[in-house]
Amino acid sequence: MKVPHFDQATTEALVRNLVIPPRPALLDQLTALRGNPDMNLVKVADLIATDIGLSAAILKAANSPVFGSRRMITSVQQAVSLLGTRNIISLVSGLLLRLSLTAESPPVIEQFWERTMQEASIAAALCERLDSPADECQSFTLFRSCGIAVMLMRNGKYERTLRLIGQAKDRQISKIEQEFHNTSHDVVGYLVARAWNMPENFCQAILLQHNPELFAKSSAPLLDHDHMMMVAVARAAHYVWRTSTDHNGDSAWRERADEIISYLGMNTTEFDDWVDEMHDRMHSPD
Repeated sequence: MKVPHFDQATTEALVRNLVIPPRPALLDQLTALRGNPDMNLVKVADLIATDIGLSAAILKAANSPVFGSRRMITSVQQAVSLLGTRNIISLVSGLLLRLSLTAESPPVIEQFWERTMQEASIAAALCERLDSPADECQSFTLFRSCGIAVMLMRNGKYERTLRLIGQAKDRQISKIEQEFHNTSHDVVGYLVARAWNMPENFCQAILLQHNPELFAKSSAPLLDHDHMMMVAVARAAHYVWRTSTDHNGDSAWRERADEIISYLGMNTTEFDDWVDEMHDRMHSPD
């Protein structure tokens, strides 16, 4: 399966009335710094510190209980040191997107981003547990549902749809959204990621994340391994968040659990132990 081709007319129809902010210059500066062999903690921290909103978001991420830091992180330099310079540059793209889409927005969007921030922290913890590089995993976790924020701003009725898809199987999500809104948040998220010049495979991962064939061993891979892993990590992080905050749990998880846990290279017992550990961290009084 290939990514659907969006011709100019189709793209214009999809993005009409959508609020897609331009890619910030700060992200371009950080991306350039990432490719600089002389990049260091101080340079990254100094650049992040030029944006008050981004600095606050970075500190909030670093102080997440999921990271289990025993001390309060109070400076951008400490946050960069804790999270790692390369990881934090990947994280910044998602945080900037949040700041761009949350300005002057209804409370439901802020609540959505708070959830997404927690999922990004959980995703980073899972990457550490798997000894996999966290590069882009946090960024993908923040980006993968950005279409939801855009659609919430576009249409007040989407809040009802969001409640519906929250109880739906993964394979049903796009169908429900198409029925009520003639598009899906995966398609909108794909367009947002492209507008922000994210790598094409990254954009494809957003578009295909709910495809029921994505982790099926019987079919040809729809994405390369790194981006399949991003989807698996993000979906597992969502499961942890749902089961930690919603007494109804994650109704869609059972359908994909075996395939995703297997792709992560874990068995069910290992995964359940990790989930319990994350729940303990999230509810720790410290």
